[in-house]
Amino acid sequence: MIGNSRWHWAEAIDQSGADTRSAVGSGPLPLRFSHSPHPSEPNGLEWSRLRAWAAVGRLPSHGEPAFRRLEELNARRLWLKQVPLQQLPPWLGIDRALVGWQAWWRQGQRGGGAVLVADAGTALSLTRVGAAGAFAGGRLQPGVSTQLHSLGQSTALLPLLKPAAEGLSNFAEAMDRWLIDPWPINTESAMRVGCLLGVAAAVAQGWRDLQRLEPTALWLTGGDAPALAPLLEREQVPYELAPELALEALVALSSDPGP
Repeated sequence: MIGNSRWHWAEAIDQSGADTRSAVGSGPLPLRFSHSPHPSEPNGLEWSRLRAWAAVGRLPSHGEPAFRRLEELNARRLWLKQVPLQQLPPWLGIDRALVGWQAWWRQGQRGGGAVLVADAGTALSLTRVGAAGAFAGGRLQPGVSTQLHSLGQSTALLPLLKPAAEGLSNFAEAMDRWLIDPWPINTESAMRVGCLLGVAAAVAQGWRDLQRLEPTALWLTGGDAPALAPLLEREQVPYELAPELALEALVALSSDPGP
């Protein structure tokens, strides 16, 4: 999956002895997930093993080696029309369609019902899918890292922060334990606290708004999902944490029956 800021990978793991500590059972074989910057040496990738791909971020340009590789594998690209959700508008990002369908399908294994998917990455997208499997709208706003970057770029005195996902998660857990002042004096901490709490509040409010319409299960996915989880717990908002919904859906909808 070509994202806005990174490329995201799901690799089937050979169960004959490979390390499966980071794998989940999603399909015939467990999967290992990884995330990387735009590959600078695409010729080193095992393109022949690529079973399916999709893109919501920038595709390689004609001058980049990866462009030719992806063009050769265009038959394996997954398009929006192949995602089995009803009433999908043609302009919807395929990442939102994938996470919406996968959350709705998994919720169906638990008895069914409507879902709200909070995909917390470069953008925070809230995607609503009704109980019958129809896209029902959503909300969009900048994600935590985008907000932090914008503050640094758009102001004269604030620093430019680029938090790693692991650091952000640890920061959220520490804040939830009140080891970090929720009203910090330090500028950098004030920026992190403000942006993280703002995103968590948007997710919580979106879920609460939907409860007035119909019972809706919240599914939390994306790179910042683990960081938001303890803050939602503090707000007593129930959720299902599934950071790799988009890749799981891409694997499930791949037409190639092989491994």
